[in-house]
Amino acid sequence: MKKSLASVEVLSEIRGRLRSVRVDDRARWGKMTAKRMVRHLICSYEVALGERTVEPAALPVPVVMKWMALRSGLRWPKNIQTIPELKRAITEHSDVEFHVLVRAVVESMEAVARGPKYAPSHPMFGPMTTEDWMRWGYLHADHHLRQFGR
Repeated sequence: MKKSLASVEVLSEIRGRLRSVRVDDRARWGKMTAKRMVRHLICSYEVALGERTVEPAALPVPVVMKWMALRSGLRWPKNIQTIPELKRAITEHSDVEFHVLVRAVVESMEAVARGPKYAPSHPMFGPMTTEDWMRWGYLHADHHLRQFGR
């Protein structure tokens, strides 16, 4: 079985890993700080829930690439470009304390896991089913948690 937010055990695992991130953790790759990474996950879950509008990628990802990303079990490349709207959102100055942001990302992730409302499509992967969003929600968090050694 591929891990997804539909699993209570997987949701608990990711929740614990998110809560273990510290504001001074350093990225193993990429340019994000821990605070920006947490904000990035919040914004991304808002996209999944249809609460944040973003433009689709200029070039649609072929069906094979979507399958590779969500179903193959291969790890995502380390330096995938963040879509411009989210890049701007996470670089804005924020006075919100780190522990408040961690609580917010856990709540956002749990909202995705509960459903049932999702955006009809992902900016890179196009049309998404509930199963797709659950799998993506796990993989995206896992990718960034590994980025910070969690």
